[in-house]
Amino acid sequence: MNLDNSQIIIKNKLDILAQKLEIVKPEVDFKKNLLNLFKSPEVQNEFYGFYIYGDVGRGKTMLMKNFYEKIINLPKIYFHFNSFMILIHKTLHEIRQNPKKSNDDLIEALKKIITDQKVICFDEFQVLDVADAMLLARIFEYFFSKQITVVITANLHPQNLYKNGLQREVFLEFVNNILLKKIEVLNLNSATDYRKHNRDKLTKRFFVSNPKNRQIFQEIIEDFTNNKSKNIVKLESWGREIIVKKAFENVAIFNFNELFEQNYSSADFKEICQKFNLIFLQKIPLFQEDQINEIRRFTLFIDEAYENKVLLIMMSKINLTNFKNVNVFAHYFSRTISRIHEIISDKYWNENIEKI
Repeated sequence: MNLDNSQIIIKNKLDILAQKLEIVKPEVDFKKNLLNLFKSPEVQNEFYGFYIYGDVGRGKTMLMKNFYEKIINLPKIYFHFNSFMILIHKTLHEIRQNPKKSNDDLIEALKKIITDQKVICFDEFQVLDVADAMLLARIFEYFFSKQITVVITANLHPQNLYKNGLQREVFLEFVNNILLKKIEVLNLNSATDYRKHNRDKLTKRFFVSNPKNRQIFQEIIEDFTNNKSKNIVKLESWGREIIVKKAFENVAIFNFNELFEQNYSSADFKEICQKFNLIFLQKIPLFQEDQINEIRRFTLFIDEAYENKVLLIMMSKINLTNFKNVNVFAHYFSRTISRIHEIISDKYWNENIEKI
């Protein structure tokens, strides 16, 4: 893992925290063991984790995921923060529909979602909604009462969140009186925007297959999957199991036959495109008239990628100009070509690069 100095400082802190957590058994008093682990002007009493903030593309998520993977022996859970808050509201709604009333709906919801977790990671912490802002104090009080270690990434210092929001003074009371007294704030002020670096290097997103381009294509894959663990991911769509053999967190790599020689539907492609933000598609063939099913599935996939703002990098046997020949036996394909041009455009990438 090649890191700059700012990243190394934060990685070292996260590594120490991971080591401390791994030697503390779940049944041991976390408060006692983590007390005085780190001290800073912002952490006056107990220590319960880190809040890492900085500009986009500086490696915050990468560092947090590296920390998360090192936690082996403790119950842990990882959330995109917006997804967590949606789950909170959904669970609250379900609880309130139950005729049997709970003593405290929010605590009941948290118990259902968090169960026995001892480590929670929140990616892209942000507060945009007054309903969320009003819940945060009680949510984090619950975490800290259970001695749960929390690691957070965000673009802004917590005191700069929720600017001009309704009842912001209540939110700031949470930040100053709860969050900053339990969480150490770290600023990742790396000078390099690594996502922009990858984007600027990427002058092409559609390649015609030849030895030189295949090498470039592989180098681009390595750039975007560096420091991401490779997994086999299984997705469910209307009772169908979709197996993704090469998944690197929010990045996936497919050969053409894996997606379009299977009997996949628009719903299946939607599931894939909602799971991954960047997809590499290799070995797109020279389409023949007897491949009408594959062409239609390819069209459905491009539509879902476009609708879900997925970034695509493709390798094909022919260039985009020659794709027009497909229109002879698949008239709807002209829209597909148009959407591919848009998906690989600088404008589209500039608008969506922050996702990866």
